[in-house]
Amino acid sequence: MKQLIFTCILSFVGLSFSVNAQESDTEKLENLKYYLSSLKDNAQSMRYYTDSTKIISLLDQLDGITAALETELNSIVLPEPEIVDVTPVEEVPATEEKVENLEDYSTWPETNEEGQNNDGNDNLGLSKYMPFKNKFNTSFEIQFGINALQQGNAAPTGVLSPEINPGGSWYWDFAITRRARLGGKDSKVALNYGISYLKNRFKLENDLRLTAVDGVPVFQEVADLKDNPKLNIGYLNVPLSLSFALSKKTKLKVGGYVGYRVHTVQKFHLKTQNEKIREQRYAGYELNDWMYGATASLDISGFDLIARYNFSKLFKDNPNYDFNTFMIGTSVSLF
Repeated sequence: MKQLIFTCILSFVGLSFSVNAQESDTEKLENLKYYLSSLKDNAQSMRYYTDSTKIISLLDQLDGITAALETELNSIVLPEPEIVDVTPVEEVPATEEKVENLEDYSTWPETNEEGQNNDGNDNLGLSKYMPFKNKFNTSFEIQFGINALQQGNAAPTGVLSPEINPGGSWYWDFAITRRARLGGKDSKVALNYGISYLKNRFKLENDLRLTAVDGVPVFQEVADLKDNPKLNIGYLNVPLSLSFALSKKTKLKVGGYVGYRVHTVQKFHLKTQNEKIREQRYAGYELNDWMYGATASLDISGFDLIARYNFSKLFKDNPNYDFNTFMIGTSVSLF
């Protein structure tokens, strides 16, 4: 009887190795199809962000390549698993012996509730579908959108105030960030941190130039302007936020940032009777050196809507202007 039990166990082990090899090939094919699907989704998102004919043409070529890859992957036929021929050994009558419990021969590791072996291996191949698969990763993110000024106290009588053109006032934020998963291996919460360069560009509807008189910021009229004047302000920021994976395709991110002003320039395009002049002026203009604010974003299927608000004032304390900056935009990650 012992010989029969031992033969059955050896046959079962051989069959398991054959099935595991088949599962390995199946998992590889599933991974290929998963990453091809991600490539198609990202290519479709790129079409949303570009008006370039050349880029659209290249994306059309990429669509052809991905279609060919999809056809090739769908044509792959996996080999059937080998079935080990189990020929039972004829039982030879013998003296009655006590049959040992089959559990005494079991050497398979136990499986936990998440479908993983206790040794950490993922039998089901589902790790790529889990949020925040890697504990740490780095990405380069570009945010862009419109920005405007929210005015608190109105400017005193006789003081000119800028009129912001929202359609021509843009912000750009170039960030290198890292993400660290918080909690256990299945946690859907992550901490995001890094460094970024934020550029706010304000396009003025009225022909004004910012200057400082006796330490007080003042907007003054400028003659002979051909285009709207622009005020550009650059900050070096440290962003910090928490992201929550609400579902497979939906993420919520909330946090804040603090930064230091490193660049300020006003740009003018003047036109006189005999010449055209492009002028750039650099100064501090009594702007706040430090800035801080809050941000929130909602990402659905790869497209996110971002809102940012600066709690710090645009200018240092002064009797003329009480402005806070707010931004609405989206982002794209290059890696």
